[in-house]
Order: sequence, then C-alpha cells, then structure tokens
Amino acid sequence: MALSKGFRVFQKQEPGSCSVLLESRSRQDCLLFEAGAVAILSSEEKEIVKSQFLKIMDAYGCLGVLRIKNEIHRADALASSCESCCCAQSTEICTAKGKNGESIVSIRSLVKIQGDSRLCFLVLVTGCISVGRIRDADVCKITTTDFVPLQEETADEERVTALRKLLNSGMFYFSSTSGSTFDLSLCAQKLYAKDHEAGIRFFWNRTLHVHLKQHQVNCSDWLLKVICGVVEIRTAYATEKKAKACLISRLSCERAGTSFFVRGTDDDGHVSSFVETEQVIYLDDAVSSFIQIRGSVPLFWEQPGIQVGSHQLRLTRGIEANAPAFDRHLILLRQQYGSQVFVNLLRIKGGEELLSRAFKKLMWASAYAPDTPMINFDYYHCVKGGRVEKLHSLLKPQLQEHLDKFGFFTSGEHIYPCLQSGVLRTNCLDCLDRTNSVQSYVALEVLYSQLESLGVAVKKTVVERFVEFYKTMWSLNGHSLSKIFTGSRAKEGKMKVKDGARSVSRTVQANFFGAKQEAIDLLLMGDFYSEDYADKARVLMDSSALFTAPPGILEAMCERQIKYTNVKSTRISIGTWNVNGGKQFRSNMLNTAELSSWLLDAFKENETSKLPDNENCPPDIFAIGFQEMVELNAGNIVNASTTNKKMWAEQLQKAISRTHKYILLSSGQLVGVCLYIFVRLHHVPHIREVAVDRVKTGMGGKAGNKGAVAVRLQFYSSTLCFICAHLTAGQSQVKERNEDYREIMQKLSFPMGRNVFCHDLVYWCGDSNFRLDLPHEEVLHHIKGQDWKTLQAHDQLQHQKTENKIFKDFFEGTINFAPTYKYDVGTDVYDTSDKCRTPAWTDRVLLWRKNWSCDTSESDLRGCEYEAETEEKKIWRPGDLLYYGRAELKASDHKPVLAVFEVNIWEVDIFAREQVFQEITSSQGPLDATVMICLKGPTSGEREPFSDDLSNEVINWFQSYGNILLVRFDHGQMLVTFQDSRMALKVLDLDGKMVNGRVVCVKPRTRNWLNNLHEEINMNRNSIAPMSPTANSCLLEETFDFNSLDYDTEGDLDEDLDEVVPQHLLTGKTVNLKNSPEEFPESSAQEVAEVQLLNRMPDLQKSEITVLNDAKCSSVNQEPAPQPRTANRSVSVPDRPQPPQRPPPPTIQSLKKSASDTVLSSEESPFQAMTLNPSQILPGTAFLSSEAANKKEPKSLKTAAAAYVNSPLVTSQRNSDTVKQIISQSPLIKTQQQEEQCATNRTSQQLCNNPERVSESAATAPIAPPRRKKAAAPYLQIDNNSVLKSSHNDPRQNCFHACGLHGSDHPIKLCNTSTSFSNNSIRSFQESRPSSDPSKQQRNFNINLPKFGQDVNNAEAKVSAAGSTGERISHKDMTQNNCFSPNEL
Repeated sequence: MALSKGFRVFQKQEPGSCSVLLESRSRQDCLLFEAGAVAILSSEEKEIVKSQFLKIMDAYGCLGVLRIKNEIHRADALASSCESCCCAQSTEICTAKGKNGESIVSIRSLVKIQGDSRLCFLVLVTGCISVGRIRDADVCKITTTDFVPLQEETADEERVTALRKLLNSGMFYFSSTSGSTFDLSLCAQKLYAKDHEAGIRFFWNRTLHVHLKQHQVNCSDWLLKVICGVVEIRTAYATEKKAKACLISRLSCERAGTSFFVRGTDDDGHVSSFVETEQVIYLDDAVSSFIQIRGSVPLFWEQPGIQVGSHQLRLTRGIEANAPAFDRHLILLRQQYGSQVFVNLLRIKGGEELLSRAFKKLMWASAYAPDTPMINFDYYHCVKGGRVEKLHSLLKPQLQEHLDKFGFFTSGEHIYPCLQSGVLRTNCLDCLDRTNSVQSYVALEVLYSQLESLGVAVKKTVVERFVEFYKTMWSLNGHSLSKIFTGSRAKEGKMKVKDGARSVSRTVQANFFGAKQEAIDLLLMGDFYSEDYADKARVLMDSSALFTAPPGILEAMCERQIKYTNVKSTRISIGTWNVNGGKQFRSNMLNTAELSSWLLDAFKENETSKLPDNENCPPDIFAIGFQEMVELNAGNIVNASTTNKKMWAEQLQKAISRTHKYILLSSGQLVGVCLYIFVRLHHVPHIREVAVDRVKTGMGGKAGNKGAVAVRLQFYSSTLCFICAHLTAGQSQVKERNEDYREIMQKLSFPMGRNVFCHDLVYWCGDSNFRLDLPHEEVLHHIKGQDWKTLQAHDQLQHQKTENKIFKDFFEGTINFAPTYKYDVGTDVYDTSDKCRTPAWTDRVLLWRKNWSCDTSESDLRGCEYEAETEEKKIWRPGDLLYYGRAELKASDHKPVLAVFEVNIWEVDIFAREQVFQEITSSQGPLDATVMICLKGPTSGEREPFSDDLSNEVINWFQSYGNILLVRFDHGQMLVTFQDSRMALKVLDLDGKMVNGRVVCVKPRTRNWLNNLHEEINMNRNSIAPMSPTANSCLLEETFDFNSLDYDTEGDLDEDLDEVVPQHLLTGKTVNLKNSPEEFPESSAQEVAEVQLLNRMPDLQKSEITVLNDAKCSSVNQEPAPQPRTANRSVSVPDRPQPPQRPPPPTIQSLKKSASDTVLSSEESPFQAMTLNPSQILPGTAFLSSEAANKKEPKSLKTAAAAYVNSPLVTSQRNSDTVKQIISQSPLIKTQQQEEQCATNRTSQQLCNNPERVSESAATAPIAPPRRKKAAAPYLQIDNNSVLKSSHNDPRQNCFHACGLHGSDHPIKLCNTSTSFSNNSIRSFQESRPSSDPSKQQRNFNINLPKFGQDVNNAEAKVSAAGSTGERISHKDMTQNNCFSPNEL
C-alpha cells in the first residue's frame, strides 16, 4: 500500500497570531504550537480548536522543530528594550462552557511583547518517493520539505533555505512508523537485539526532536526518524517465494560533512565519512544481514588549498598526539561491532603514503594491535584496469579467514541463528571509489553464503538473479555516496575527460560552495555555537549534554564553574628566534646541546630569575616560534619547502627531552614563520580541539613572506592560543606594523566561530620588527652601560601599546637583557655592514588573559616575588613570569628569546560536576515549564470548577513569577505554561495557598522530568569512549624511543584519471561468487588463487577445482628491504600482557618496502599488497619452517573435512553429503602419494645453499618478531632467522628445534600442490596430532595457508626450473619472493 499524506497542518488566520495545529489521521489528539510552547490537545479540545484554524497543507510526516537565532530581531530587541515595556497581550483561542457556565475547555495565549531572538520552524515532509517496502514498513526518500514558521511571518533566512535544499537533495530516507516495529536506523542484528541506542549515530534529525521532547511529547508517535545515506530495494523471486534484496548505507551524524571540509577524526574518536553498509535479504520471517563499515583514516589530517587535479595532504598533529583519538576510535568500533579488521587501500606514493605510514605506526603502537589485523592493499596498482582477478588472487586470500570467523547475521523461524561477530573496516583517502569497489567485491563473495543460509541457493538462476541485483545496487551505492560527499558521481575511468570534469567539479564545490556544510552543521547541532555561553560550555561539559540539556541548565553550569573545577599550576615556556633564512642549520654550528642551552639552561645565567631547576619542575608546554626558517625568495613564497621544518622538529624534540619526554603536539608553517607546540606525555589525553590557522600580511595580504601562524588548543578545561608572527620590517614602518597586527587579530579564526580573544590565555611571540627611536651610537652607548630603562622609553612597541593602538591589555615582562637585533652572523658584534642597522628588541613575548570574576590577585608579570599562598582551596592566579631573557647563540643575526610563565588553568572534577549538574537540573524545574492548578473541594478528592473571576485572579497572581505563554482549562484543571522552566518551579511554592478564599493545589504536569533528562544524557554518553592515561599506546610511554618517528607532515596527492570500474560491478557479465573457473577467461583463471576446499556450491564437480599456479605473478623480483634503523626502546604498555612481543616499529624506509609484508609483483608495475599484523605473533600461533610445511597436509585435509562436516554450522544432511563428495573427488586426495615425493634431497640442499646471504636477508627484515629469551612460553614462537640459519647444516634435524618439534615429530616436506583451507582445519589437525609435551596439547596453529601454499608453490617452481636447466637457485630469489616471510606463515 502506497504511503499517504497522513498529517494535516492548520494555522490560525488572525493578525498577530502564530498558532499552528498539527493533526495526524491515525490519532485522536493533536499538537498545538503556540508562542514557543507545545501542548497536546485531547480529542475534545481539538474539535473546538479546529473551527478557528484553516488548513494550509498536507504532509507525509514531521521531522521536528528547528530553533535558530534571529540576529536581526535580536539586535532590534536590544536596541528597543529600553523603550518597550513588558506588557502582556492576551488572546483567547477557544472557550467551551458547560451547563453551569463553567469553562470546560478554554485556551488562552499570553504573549510577552518583546523582541524574541529565537525563530522556530515546523519542518514537514511534503514530498517523497517510495523506494520499496521492508517487512511492514514503507521506506521513502525525501524530495520536498516545507518550513512552517511558528512565529509571525519572517523573511526566509539564508540558513533555512540552505537547510531546505539539503533535505530536498535526495540523500535522506525514513520508514513509516504507523504500527511498525521496523527502524531504518538499525541494522537487522541490532533490531533483533532491540538495541535502539545503537541507532543514535545514524539519527540525523535528533536535534529537531529536542523541542518536543522537552514538552513531554512522545516523538515516536508524531515525528519521523531520518537517516542520511543510500537505500536500494529490489524484489527477487526465489523459487516460489518472494524475497527483498536490500542494500542500506547509513552515514554517521558524528563528524558529518563533505569531503575537503571534514577529514580524519575528532577528539572523541569519531571519523568523517563513516558509513555502515548493510547487505540484507528478507524472506518471509527470515533475514540474512552482512555489515561492512568504512571511515576516514582515524588521524588528524586535512586537505588544504584550492587545487584542481592535485591536492595537498597535511597532518595537523604529531604522530604521538594522535594516539588518544585513535584509541577512542578503536574502543568505539569494538563496542559497536565487535572484532575489527582494517583494510587500508591507500597508495604507496605521495601524500597517501605519508598518511598510510602514520596509520600503520599508530596501529603498531596500539595495545589492541594483536587483536586487530591490518591489511594494506594498494588498490591503484593491484587493480589497475579494473581486473577482478587481482582482488581474487591478492586480496581475498587475506580476507577469507576473517570473513569465515566473523560470519553474518541470520534469523528466522526455520533458520539456524547466527550473529556477525566482527566487521571489515575499509578506507582509502576519501572512502569513495576504491572503498566501494572493495566492499562490493567482499559483499558479492558473501552473497552466496547468505542465500544458502536462507535455503534459496538451490537453483543457479536464482543465485544469478540476486547477483545482478546487487551488482546494480552496489554501483548505484557508489554513485550516490560520491554525490553526498563531493557533489558529483563516482569516477568510472571510461572517459578521462568525464572523470577530469568530475574531479574539477569536486574541487570547485568543495572550495567555493560551503553552504552545504553549514546546513549539515545546522541540522545536527542547531545554532548552539552562536550562543554566548556555547564555547565555555563545550570546554566544561562533555558532549553528551551539550545538545540535550536545555540552554538554561548549560548557562547555569557555566556560571557555577568554580564549584566543580580545580586550579592546576602549569608552566609554559615560550621561545622565539629569527634564524635568518635557515642556512645555518645545515652546518654543524647548531646542535642539540646549543638548543638545550637556549630552551632549558638560559635562565641559569640570569641572577634575577626565580625559575627552579627544569629537571625537577619541567615546563608542561613548550611553544617555540621561528621566523625566516626558509629564505624569503619568490620560490619559497609561492611554495615553501617543509624540509627545514621537519629537521627543526626532530632536533627540538631531542633538545627539550633531555630529562623529560616531550612530544610534538602540532605545528604550523607560513613560508618562513613556523610554530611548534611540544607537551609532556601525560598531558596528551587531556588536550582537545587543536586547530591551526595562518594569516598572510605580505604584499597587502597576498604573500606569506610576512604574517602569522596560530595554534589553539583546549588544555584540560582552559583554552590557550599561541601566535607566532613576523611583521613588516623597517625603521619607520610603524604604521604598517600596526596594520599587520590588526589584520592578524581580525583574520585569525578557528572552528566553531572562535577568534583569538575567545581563549583564556593568548601568547604572542615573534619578530615584531619594532625598533628604537634613537641614533645608532646612542643606542650602543646605553647598551654598554646596560641602561635598559632609557632604551625602553624609546621603544616603538611600548609607545604604540601605551596609545592602545596595538596589544591592548597584553602584558610583557620587564626587559633586562640587551637588544636581540641585529648581529653579525657568528659573532656577538652588532651590525657592522653598510646598512649599520640600529640595535632593537625586535623579538618579543607577550601574554593576554581573559578576566574572570574569580580573580584573586593581580598578575605578577614584572618579575616580582611570589605572593604567599592563601588557605583558600580554590584560587585562580592570572599568571606569573618566572623568566624573560635571551640566549647567546651566534648562528643568526638575531638572538633567541625565552619567556617562562607559570599560570593556573582549570581542571574539571568529574564527580563534582555531576553533583552540581544534579543540583542545577533539580532547581531548573520541569522542562515543559507547565504546571497544573486545581481548586480543592469541601471533600477529599473533589475538584471545583474555575470561575472567570477566579481564573483571572490566578493568572494575574502567576504573572508576577514570570512570563506566561499559554493557559488551558480542561475539565476543572488549569494548565499554565511559562516561558522558562525556572518560573514554573517557583510557582510550585504556591501549592496550598489561598486565592480569594479558595485553596489552590499546584503540581508539575510532568512528575518524572528529571529522570527523562538523565536518561537522555546517559544514552548520549554511550558514544563517548573512556580515556586511558597512556591512550593504550606505547607512543605515550616514557620509555619509548622517538628516534624512529616520522616528522613529515605534508605531501602532495596526485589524482589518477584512469580508474576503471572493476569487472565484478559490470552488470550482465557473469562472475561466479564461488570462483568457478569455467566462468572466467582462460588467461584470468591462471592468475586466480581460487581453490576453495570446502566449497558449498552443490553443483561443483571435480573439474571445477582449480589448482594454484602463481609463477607468472611472482616472476618480477622485488628488491631486498633496506636496513632499518636500530631501535633501542621498551614498548611495554601498562595492563597489557607481555606476550606477544611487539616487533620494531615500521620506519619510513621499512614501511615503503618491508620484508615482513606480503609483497607480490604484477606484470605491469611493482605494487604492494601487505598484510600488517602489528604484533606478528599471536597467542596460539606457531610459525612453520618452509621444509616442515606440507608433509601432514593430506592428514590435515581429511581432518578439516571431518571438522567441517561435524560443525554445528552445517545444519543439513545435504550440505554434509555435498562436502564429502567434493572431498572424495578432490585431486588433492588422490595425489597424496605423489606429494610425499615432491621434495627431494636435492631440493633441500638447494634451499640451504649460500647461507650467509640468506641470514643477511633475514636479518634485514624490519618488522620481524624478536626471538624470545624466555624458554617457557604459553605458545610457540618461531624465530625465522634460526630456521634459515640452521637449515644450512642439517635441515632435517635443526628445523625440529626452530619449529618447536620434538621427539618423533617429523618436519613436513615441501610440495608443489597449492591448498586453501581455513584455520579451523589446521586447528583440528594440530589438536588431533600427538605431542610429546602434554602441556602443549591445546595449542592452535594459526597459519595463513592460502598465502603459504602460494609461496611454497613459487619456491617449488624455481627449484624445478633450476633442476631442469642445471642452474642453481639463489637464496636471494627465494627471499625476494617472500617464501619465508613471517606474515605469510
């Protein structure tokens, strides 16, 4: 049945009236929107009210109420507030009298005539298209929406127009709620578990529901839940039954936005472009669902600039500073989806390689690394030309084990129930074209198993019908998601001109049309950040309460922050230095010791310094600014090099980490201006909202040779801003420097509309270029006499500051050091060149702080003695200057300056905040601001009706407590709605009072309003991951050696236009889901590693089992991996089990080509398809030597077959018989005796030739697991080097010890037969094999057999070729083909 317009909207047609009535055809009651209040009218009230209203439209549903600020009306209201008195206008909407003349039903509107700064709109769906029906619910796509104003008619604001355009764009879907239990925001498994909280992250119009929830309206009865994404539904006939084939992609509303505007992660671990895609089939009461997710790389990164065809990628935080958000992201994924496998499709070149390298480093350092495999697959190289066989041969063997382990969800009356225990998380750069291709391939591979679980895979035609449906749906899914994120369709690669145009379109829309992003923010957050208290509330409160708690509660929490915050003493060191073009850094003049003498030891030479020893009281934050880091030539102004920035970062971190570890939080560069922020390790989890901005002031704001770089951050519960600037040079250019300052302060902006003075503390450093207005010789005379006061009296900066032209309310310490400019480079002599510049204090550090009502003392920025500590528990000091001086470094024509401040910052006490929040919510009153009044009768329980005189008296009495918006009389009760909930709470004190001799009973309309609010907030907290002191990462441990860290933060992205749609998405082309060779071209079948031993296709025969032949794929040799840097560190993490030991971290070189990664070669070009298991060795895992791999294969094959047949997943006799038939006809069984003769003594000897080169190659593997020193371990751990070395002397005997075999155990011989079977088969084989050690009976072998068999086959192919020609095979060839890589075992 088609969905009909079940809602009617009525509006009162009277001048000055703003009453709107919403009626549902399926309900007896209705909603009245009046003067900002919402009332539920009974059927009797509705019949009386409707006579005074006129219908204006029909609608399919209601999305909620949009509330935004009206800045124009707000300004007018403020201007006229002094003139207009607060008089009340009373409008009677309806009245119905009873037989005795009393008011049975009466509604009055009492509106305060004053400038209301808030606009409200009722958002209605007036146009939609049905995309199909799932179970008992119609699923529709929104095409048209209307916004009905709930106040006097106002001009259609630009923000409302943009939001209407967004909602009408065809990317929002809803399901009919009338009598249906289906929820489009939940996947089938969550819906089956009734986990409705899981759908919050896909609930896009949740903010529009808040207004009605606060007025105690049951939103499920009146409002729609909307998801953003793609919904495709097809009806497929499976034999005699009708099934629904559905593909649903749900975009997360957490960190939502378009590409180029929103990238990476936020501090809560929410990533952009996060999409949950569900491939689900409904058949009668049965359902089968398979979930995959995609999301941006969970690091802090961005794509700045306006470039077509080529974009720049920039990491906005240091690698270690990404660890807390990365850890939260992993925790959230594990909580919501279970186990994870990361599929990384980033390229191995350019900026993508930079991002991928950082991604791998964080994954390696995480405590969750052993349980979270990471598969690195360069899609551009591996699937060039859209060849699906590469996905089969390279990617599928690495995914198959995890797909078998995770499974999919099935449920039904006659269906064996199964749950999906984990998901594949796929990402590329923008999570569009490449990600959709790989996800569609995986989904099509799983499709047959889904159909089989529902019992509809009997006929081949049925399977092909579903395959064609899902090919089409996955292709449309890719195009639709691309339009959502970029505004254009997905690139197809068929025509380079068309793809080039789409690339240009994406860039133009991303950079010049930001209205879409603003509309998304308005829909998800409203205009919360336009509130005066919003920025402070964001710092003090967690995100769970920001959009749920009423504005009055948040404002009260900000006012009472002193009750739940503590002061934390923090030491901040600010350094600035003009390094004169950065030339000196490439020489040996500057080293770590000299930098330490400036940043750590400069205060020791100052007698007036009261700074304690840095070793005992180290600074918490270092902010170090440089000017002229690169030469200010035309080339650098257009495109500045980041090489010097990287080298400085590395040296600075080493210098300041002499006794205490610091990490690079963030950095920013504008040509020659560069600013670094370093922090202590234990502070990193408490830092949020880091942002960088740059302002150009050179050449009228066009060039960056002059300008500023700013970094802002939230440090605990205070906000800090650091600015490093380089102003216009010249003795007389004072006016230009003032203009530079004003331009910098005006243009610097940060997310959420923040400016510089929104922060608690602002630090300014840099080369201000303000000079001394004295002759050169006179200045030198005063310098010689150290007459600093006389010189400061002629300082241009002090003059301009005194006149309030610049640096108003900034503080600077007393200058007790010689001018820092200008020296002859390499000397302590002032300028002796022809220009003979006058010395000046050009390098300065200043501080601005926000004034708080809790200030208890004045600033001590002049070097005075500390004030004695008071006994007050909470005292907020504005700041003290501990040191202000310079260092005597000679590498530049400037001397570096250092200032050390000790300030108090706020730190929230979470438990105290919760207690204050409870007090405030209790004191705020009911959220609907409505009270019920009744008159007590002579007898208990009897109510008397209100007379007109008495009701007017009560109303006049109540108006003294606040503004009344709405008064209703309903069968002897008066319902009064106030403008604010606190007004309603005050009125409750009148309960039991006498009015005109009558006792008045006053009660809140909602009794459990506190519980409802707390439940809503607690539900939001489920999307916030807990914080760990070390972020569960060894990168934040004091013992970690950061010498191996990568300091590259920027790279270029080259956009390829030769991307082709993979063959598996081309409709009309038959591709068997289970890889039957007869349906592939003959040339492709030879490259596909497709042997599925336990294939469940009922019609497979012996001839359909293909034997792996991968000699062609491995014909191109790879170069040996480069020698990695020696890493001397401890990587232990608290509360982490010691085994397995983590390998050395992936360095810059090793990540580009690692011997432990799975590296294969194609005919066209070298590429990498890597499986990065960061821990390398997992509990219950053993590595086998190459010679001890296959002797027991026939036995394991039988054991695997028996284990599968007896598995509880095999629920039918038909499946068991099919498997037995396949196994019995398999050529692997019939060639058992031939396998035992395939590895001769000559083969073993050839494998052991040239042992020195083998050992050397094995030793260079950068991610090879270290050999354990302990003899006893809970699992087998094999040192690959020992296998290769020991096989030189006696390969049969020595491999026993390397592989952990003892006694009668025999090594397994190499064979030339490729096998592909699951890990469960190997576990069954190992458990059934006798062991000489009873304690090791329960160990499981976890071997990647598909890849292992492939490499064994490569080795045998070379051995056979060498034997036939009489040549000797080298170990270099063997190691280059990764026959002995630990990852592949």
